[in-house]
Amino acid sequence: MKKNKPVALFIGRFQPFHCGHLSALRWIAVRSSKVIVAIGSAQKSFEPENPFTIKEREKMIRSEIGKAAFGKRCAVVPITDVNDNDLWVSHLEGRLPAFEVVFSNNALVKRLMKRAGKKVSSIPFFRRDVYDATKIRGMMKRAKRWQDRVPIKVRTILKRMNAEERVKNL
Repeated sequence: MKKNKPVALFIGRFQPFHCGHLSALRWIAVRSSKVIVAIGSAQKSFEPENPFTIKEREKMIRSEIGKAAFGKRCAVVPITDVNDNDLWVSHLEGRLPAFEVVFSNNALVKRLMKRAGKKVSSIPFFRRDVYDATKIRGMMKRAKRWQDRVPIKVRTILKRMNAEERVKNL
């Protein structure tokens, strides 16, 4: 008898959505019936660590998953911060569709989800030394070549919004 695939949660800030995120999302999609992509810190923007708005981040993600084979099985949901670890999981549960497994490599996310009794799985890193949002923002700030670290459609969005200049000025 074939086991049904679970509904998965993939949470991140996606500042910006890069090739590592896309690789992780593809990997999760193969193992899931549906993927809830939760965009954390939705209320934050125009800050050095959070330069992009929630609408911009949603647009980046949707541009990449829109025509992908797994795209119709993804729900993209913004999540604001609650700033209280004891309330964080219930905060998510009250704002997201039901999920059965959380895919994350973030130590705090894993600890809080496990403490709440959630199933948690790690994601294989895809060239983590290259695909890291902090590094990408740093490269943008220093006008270094960052463009090949984000998917092509995201690159176009970032160029149109003059993201490099925004990151430099924050």
